[in-house]
Amino acid sequence: MFQQLPSLNAIKVFESAARLNSFKDAANELNVTPTAISHQIRALEDTLKIRLFERKTRAVSLTKEGELLAASANHALQNLLSTVNQLKGSPQTLTISTTSSFAAMWLVPNLASFQQKHPNIDIQIRAEESLIDIEHDRRVDMVIRYGEPPKQLETHSLIHQPLITESIGFFATPNYWKKHSEEPSSSVFFCTRWQNPNLPSLGIEETIKNVVTDETPSIRYFNDENLTAQAALSGQGIAFISQLAVENSVQNGWLTHGTGEMATSITGLHYYLVIPKRLQTNQAAHHFKNWLQEMLGKK
Repeated sequence: MFQQLPSLNAIKVFESAARLNSFKDAANELNVTPTAISHQIRALEDTLKIRLFERKTRAVSLTKEGELLAASANHALQNLLSTVNQLKGSPQTLTISTTSSFAAMWLVPNLASFQQKHPNIDIQIRAEESLIDIEHDRRVDMVIRYGEPPKQLETHSLIHQPLITESIGFFATPNYWKKHSEEPSSSVFFCTRWQNPNLPSLGIEETIKNVVTDETPSIRYFNDENLTAQAALSGQGIAFISQLAVENSVQNGWLTHGTGEMATSITGLHYYLVIPKRLQTNQAAHHFKNWLQEMLGKK
């Protein structure tokens, strides 16, 4: 039935080179020489009588036929690995890419509850601000993004799953709130300027000015929400920040929400999950998606 298929080793070599977009990186991953990778790929191309890679001076790229085989090979090997791990009782690995602030301020503090439910699933987190081409970069399994979800939630290869719309409010240490109540004109406010210029303005400065009557507020900016929170945690001022980002600090009593005019909040942007369709049948991905929806659905 499967006599016409290439060897499993050839498929493994090709999948690695396709996923990493490099013969050298595939050689490092598989612990062989780049020459051995090149020979295996050439032999596979000869067997199939098609070209899978375009060879350039210092790089390789998949042909259309190569992209088709890469998607199928990755899907088949993922399913095979999942079954083997299940039989062996070995952990499955999911690599999740998200922003540094979401990783540090919400995902990592809450991850223990997922591990308790699914001890055989190993979550690897890549905290980064650049957008990952998850459709082609198979080093990443799922992406949690911030912004406006695409109007088309499903494409031929990706599924976009909305998770939560954030609420942005005023947070400071209990001691700083006391200081603010005694001398509000001396208060300092912290907020975040996004590194991504495509994110829409939320009117944060206008909101701060509206609650600070009679005075021009002192506003300081950070380009990372984690730094905005840290400034507030150190007792330096009042952060106008996502409630999701400071959830752990509030639960521990390190920061508290403002009262009176400082109870004002505005609706922010969205967190949403991007899932490649190649992982639709992956049980680990299914469990992680359900856990995210359950945890964030409580907010």
